[in-house]
Amino acid sequence: MFAIETEKLYKSYDGLPVLRGLDLRVPEGLVYGLLGPNGTGKSTLIHVLLGFLKPTKGSVYVLGERNLEHIRGRVGYLPERLRYHLRYSGREYLRYLGQFSDMREPLLTTRVNEGLRMVGLLDAADRLLGTYSKGMLQRLGIAQALLTDPEILIIDEPTAGLDPAGQREMLDLLTTVRDRGHTIFLATHFLEEVEQLCDQVGVLFGGKLAAELEVRSLRTPGRSVLINVSELQPELAQQLQRLDPAVRCSRHEIALQPNTPALQAQVLRALIDAEVPIIALEPQSRPLEELYLRVVRGEPLELPPAEPPPNSLFAPPGHPDALPPPPGRPGTGETFLRELLGQDAERDHQSNQE
Repeated sequence: MFAIETEKLYKSYDGLPVLRGLDLRVPEGLVYGLLGPNGTGKSTLIHVLLGFLKPTKGSVYVLGERNLEHIRGRVGYLPERLRYHLRYSGREYLRYLGQFSDMREPLLTTRVNEGLRMVGLLDAADRLLGTYSKGMLQRLGIAQALLTDPEILIIDEPTAGLDPAGQREMLDLLTTVRDRGHTIFLATHFLEEVEQLCDQVGVLFGGKLAAELEVRSLRTPGRSVLINVSELQPELAQQLQRLDPAVRCSRHEIALQPNTPALQAQVLRALIDAEVPIIALEPQSRPLEELYLRVVRGEPLELPPAEPPPNSLFAPPGHPDALPPPPGRPGTGETFLRELLGQDAERDHQSNQE
């Protein structure tokens, strides 16, 4: 069964399309990364998956359910920007959420303590949230998302607004969460998050999936590589350059362009045999970055080989069958609020009729 499945999903705001016939399938037990520029519809898709917004057209299934009210306790959610009541302590906040989810003792205390320990906040559990750093608040968000031990975790831009140390801390924490076996759906525009965390990646652009593939197929030597060494003697430099025209040497650097796994192994073996200290090996290109840039530029895609092969490839932007991307970032501000309020009024009306 798929953890998430959408079929011909459309979502518009006041007639302005954002999602344009999106077909998406996320297998259970995987970490799926959805890449896309800001404003391309990632947060809109998440709001539809959570039932906050209704599709304009098409169908959505989460954990096999079309009625998303039936799977509330089975889905954890970390939004891009959490809003906290800062007069609570971290422990009080989690306990309140647990009680709101009908969690009873002793399970409530156990889950709160487990969550605080997992995100490294047990020592700060009784401090007011107003004294927490942004990174600490983001970690608390992970604890609240996992409080009910959900089957699937949906995360929107987990490192947005964090400094480099906070970003690294969050990635390490999400790696720990991934190893617990949860299905994770991660929406981001940061390539490093996908490369480190995800099993599968899709690129959302123009309201559709422009490409989808397995991340492991991208974990190959870069198309060009720079090897930094302490010093390269002229005789060894000539020997390396005779291996292949792609090898170019200077006193402290060896460039392989284009690079292959076999060529890289030959050069490294020669350096090791000659006892030349290797300072660094730096890929000069990243396959995921190249794929992403090709998508957003509307260029033809060259997907790396994988076993098994990538799930599918859709018409990229710029193709005659592809729709143009929506301008700006609709779905926020007044229009988004108006739709949410409209849905609340509709639910109240239905309740009164019942």
